[in-house]
Amino acid sequence: MISKRKLIFGLLYGLAAGLSFLLFAFGLDAFELSNAHLAFPWLALEVSFLPVLILSGAAGYLTVRLERPWFGILLWIVTGITLGVLGVFVPLKVVPGLQPVFNPILKSWLEFNWVDAYWLFVYSIATVCVLVFSILGLLENVLVEQAAFSVYNGSIILPLVVCILAGGVAGGVSDNMINLRYRKSAQALDRLFNYAIENKGKTIDPAISRAWHMSAVSIIDPYLDQNRRMFYFSFSETAEQGKILVELDQHWAICDVVLDQPVFCNLATPPGNSTP
Repeated sequence: MISKRKLIFGLLYGLAAGLSFLLFAFGLDAFELSNAHLAFPWLALEVSFLPVLILSGAAGYLTVRLERPWFGILLWIVTGITLGVLGVFVPLKVVPGLQPVFNPILKSWLEFNWVDAYWLFVYSIATVCVLVFSILGLLENVLVEQAAFSVYNGSIILPLVVCILAGGVAGGVSDNMINLRYRKSAQALDRLFNYAIENKGKTIDPAISRAWHMSAVSIIDPYLDQNRRMFYFSFSETAEQGKILVELDQHWAICDVVLDQPVFCNLATPPGNSTP
């Protein structure tokens, strides 16, 4: 008879791994992008939250409940593969597909979609997740059983720490391979906008102006102090070159970014509109 305490610890074991993966794969990216005025920065986290927790929680619970080590490892391998797929599929496919639902003007306009190397990213991240979560599957019954039969109330802390570290590694790899490629460009453009707004009307040293790439926003300068939101528009395969769509109240602009540096911004017209 498996004790209720052991089953609860198994569930917590799985949930801790899932939460840690979510935090590092999507949470940190969402926080940084929310400060960079990117639209819908929390969407990837919101879409992934329940599926990841249900899957990881089920893996942790069933590994303890069934008491078959080989089956527990298999469950965690499936979990790793699924989380690896989500780490790529959600930001590159789901989020761009949902944005026009919340902002219909973006329909038939946004070009940002999954890249040619999509399955290479899936394979790479899923491989890391499988390795990491297989280790969790190997360790779970030992760690959970020791914690469940311990007389100390804080005995679950060690297993949870192991899960948090493992989930963080897998999530961090996902973030670095996918989100970071685009986030750096958005942050660089947002810093330029902030600097241009703060120094509007001031005389700026030419060397400083070149360092900040101030010429990139010369055309849209009259609209910079308006409320803005940014959207990933399109990127090259390596993400070294890209375009970011910027909404400035009733005005729109598309900004070219090369090697994480803004190059040029020009006013743009949404499909079906006659004026920018």
